[in-house]
Amino acid sequence: MSSQDSDSPPVEEQVTPEDVVDLFDELEIPFVTSKMVAREYNCTGQTARNKLSILVDEGDLERIDLGGRQAVWFQSDYEAATEIVDQLREYLDLTELNTEHLAAFARQPYKLLPKDENEYYVIVPRFVPFSVGHLREQDDAWQTFIINKYVNWIEDIPDLIRDKIDLGRRYDHALVEDGTLELSDQEERDRAWRDLGGEDGGLHERVDDNKIKIQRGKEFDIIAKLIKNGNLPFAAQPIDESELLEEPENIELRSYQRRAWEKFRETGQVGVYWPPGLGKTFFGLYAGERIDGNKLVVVPSSTLEAQWERRIREHCDKSWKWEVRTYQYLTREGNLQDYQGEDSPKLTIFDECHTLPADTYSSLSTLDTDYRIGCSATPYREDARTDYIFALTGIPVGIDWREMLEYGDLEFPEVDVFLYQTEEDKREDIVQLVDEGVGETLIFCDGIEAGKALSDKLDVPFVYGDTPKEERMEIFEENRVVIGSRVADEGVSLENLDRVIEYQFHGGSRRQELQRAGRVMHGSDVGEHIVQMTDQEYEKFSQRLYSLEEKGMDIRLERRA
Repeated sequence: MSSQDSDSPPVEEQVTPEDVVDLFDELEIPFVTSKMVAREYNCTGQTARNKLSILVDEGDLERIDLGGRQAVWFQSDYEAATEIVDQLREYLDLTELNTEHLAAFARQPYKLLPKDENEYYVIVPRFVPFSVGHLREQDDAWQTFIINKYVNWIEDIPDLIRDKIDLGRRYDHALVEDGTLELSDQEERDRAWRDLGGEDGGLHERVDDNKIKIQRGKEFDIIAKLIKNGNLPFAAQPIDESELLEEPENIELRSYQRRAWEKFRETGQVGVYWPPGLGKTFFGLYAGERIDGNKLVVVPSSTLEAQWERRIREHCDKSWKWEVRTYQYLTREGNLQDYQGEDSPKLTIFDECHTLPADTYSSLSTLDTDYRIGCSATPYREDARTDYIFALTGIPVGIDWREMLEYGDLEFPEVDVFLYQTEEDKREDIVQLVDEGVGETLIFCDGIEAGKALSDKLDVPFVYGDTPKEERMEIFEENRVVIGSRVADEGVSLENLDRVIEYQFHGGSRRQELQRAGRVMHGSDVGEHIVQMTDQEYEKFSQRLYSLEEKGMDIRLERRA
């Protein structure tokens, strides 16, 4: 704070109540103390209290007494201020609170701790409306998030945190192209040789001052290792204007999709990591219609295979240039060879690319294709091989979920967790939930036999692996209530879906939980996501709900039986 000029009027005369109000916005905190105002404007404590009193009289602020001649001032729209203070009084002697430390906490309501290289814990009180990265664990009082390079690539990390951490690259320059790893200089070349394991790690020999030849068939593994070290070693393959067709008339891009398209044009390979319902499929259709040549879409299930085929028929003028195959089909019995050489696709789209078995990524990376796009709402793997996703797909393109809320393109569902003492209680209650429900409902049931029994009990169809793929989407769309096994987990878009009920689920899988909540985010209105859990299930698997809380969704717990 600069000192006063001797010719200027006393600073007390310069401070106005409006200045004090502006302080809230400047500091981005919900309250101030008289000491904070006095320090900020270099005035006496009495002057600060006078200005605050004027604002209280005018109804702009509320004064909360802490006792012991201490007080804090809240903006008048902070309706819960008195209630919060009353609750705190039950556990704390507020007269002993250091208001300066309280103000410091308001400015930085989290603690950063190193976890691993390029990875940090962010520890936040549960009552603070703050989330970043992946929610690792939580209890009634605290939340622990993890931030790392993957979060940094696809989400917005607040500047206050970014300035305090190091998520840098291992190498200043690392580029893999035509079987060669290029680095910035000889020192980094030799360091990379050691880091990546030399010949045992897939490298062949050091050449020139800054290059390393990679062993045949090991390029994907080297790229994955470099990504794990914080580098994105992709060589840009810009799409030439001569290869582009006119814009399709029936597919219009939103602003964030347009940004992704420009990045794709610059690089020729992107991973599109957007929340459910934001048009990853339509972005892929648009890109395919703009690029002249054959297109291949690779999907994890025959349900998605049928959905893509239908979307292509509905929206693409040259549908005969598209082919859709499952990951399983391509990686068995040499089928991948049918898409090499002269028969190779110009563009390949890997949908739900996080779902591949770990040993499948390397095989698909050998696919002979000029351009590639990966799509996923949850580009993380619970086996710690997230680097494989990025290695297969290219430059990551993400967007913050909150930005989508601001655009109005995404509505978080209402999330209710219903608790039961027994499995029988849960089974009986789902009958009532279905009877009382309004609109279209998708019930998830992982167990096949349990799904069949539930289908008989509710008299509704059950879609699972044995359901013919060409019939699945029709069943989903033509029935008000449908039960789905895991075949409905990934990428199924039901535009009029109002409610999702999870009856059975896969343990503590956070990715599955977020995918299932995402199904109801495809709707036009605020949807409802219900998770049925016995007490034992909640105790063992409640961590699956973290993926919803880290995105900012509110979860209500209700005892039903």
